[in-house]
Amino acid sequence: MVPDLPSLSRRRLLGSVAGLATLGAGTTAAVGVTEPTALPDRLTDAATRHYPTPPEVTAHWRPTVTEDHAGFAVELLARTVEQSEPRWERLDRDRPFTGAGGWLEDARQDLRSGKTHDALWKATYGLQFAGEYLGEARWALGEVTLDELAERGEALRDRVDAVVATLDPYRVSDPATDLAWYLQIEQEALRADQRTEWWAADEDGSADERNPDDVEATGVGEATAKLLQAEVNVESAERFQRHLADRLGSDARPHAGALQSARAEFQLALSEVPSEDEVLARFGLGDGEQTGPYALSHRRLADWCFPTAAPAPWTTAVDEELRVATVVALSQGVARVRAHRFAVDELVVDEGDSGFDSGHVLAEKRRARSVYRSVVGADPPPLLTRQAGRAVEDLQVATVDEDAGSDWEIWRARLQAYLYALVGRAKLREYPAVYRTVVERE
Repeated sequence: MVPDLPSLSRRRLLGSVAGLATLGAGTTAAVGVTEPTALPDRLTDAATRHYPTPPEVTAHWRPTVTEDHAGFAVELLARTVEQSEPRWERLDRDRPFTGAGGWLEDARQDLRSGKTHDALWKATYGLQFAGEYLGEARWALGEVTLDELAERGEALRDRVDAVVATLDPYRVSDPATDLAWYLQIEQEALRADQRTEWWAADEDGSADERNPDDVEATGVGEATAKLLQAEVNVESAERFQRHLADRLGSDARPHAGALQSARAEFQLALSEVPSEDEVLARFGLGDGEQTGPYALSHRRLADWCFPTAAPAPWTTAVDEELRVATVVALSQGVARVRAHRFAVDELVVDEGDSGFDSGHVLAEKRRARSVYRSVVGADPPPLLTRQAGRAVEDLQVATVDEDAGSDWEIWRARLQAYLYALVGRAKLREYPAVYRTVVERE
């Protein structure tokens, strides 16, 4: 490893970094300057933080959120805050009332600015805080019962079931885009279902029979917030479903059979996948006592690419009725498993290494950026961006932490950044194939 220079002015450091970023974005003639040991770690550490990274996948495609849609969520949050404050003032609580923690004001500003996606997200998030105040106060004041909360939850779950029932047979005109819409609808339905689960009826159909004396006000506050957020999720699922129905053309054809076929193929591919512990044992790392770059590399790659224990959870459905969400989850599992083999083959860490040159990080980021351009590019299919979303995030966080202090910490920071870039590149290479399996299978 080339030693760090004794001192570098900020101007000289940033100038060198700017040059590296320019070269990294150019032709292959720039490769040499980013090779390991070509420059001091101090320079390449900084360069990893300035090297171009992919945009958020939402920059390529997002489902349409109308002003009315976002306005629904903002108004629900406003009403919740309005109902919470006078009730909270009647209670003897140490906690001061803070409304929605500033999220209402931010959501309103985004709505006025036409940033409907941001307004919807911020209003939904703000309901976590305002809803807790309202639920806790209503419980303490004797204004709500567990049965009433259970009825609200069941009503929302009925709406979820109604939305999901409209999806089959998953008609598509443009599978690359329409399946992304189906995925968004199912994800909203799944979030609503999860947030109302605490109040769900038992399998025999009987209502939840919790003893009110065993329920704390804070628990009711949390449950109330989740019910309010679930209301936004259900509303979003319904609106997205109607929008998709309107956009489907007369040539729309069922895709349910293709989804079922893709699911079966992915499940077969994952049926004999080893667990993380089994993978580590292959590299002599079963006891967990080894330290150093070699052990850390293989542990990170195994953790990111394989399930923690057998049987593999990917062989079961996310939800039997949510076909697109299930297939996408399985496709991501297949891509991760396949990516592991490639990442191990490409790994630049040997068993006897005691440190890590950050030049490897910059070189790997360059390779990953090239793969990103070829796989995702400037105008990717919407469904592909959803499948590959985590791989894109891997590339975004592949930077050396400038706050890493000791020599022991800095090599870990450099290696971690390198592994993120490596596994992101490895996964991106696999997504075109699994994408085609989902979209093109007839």
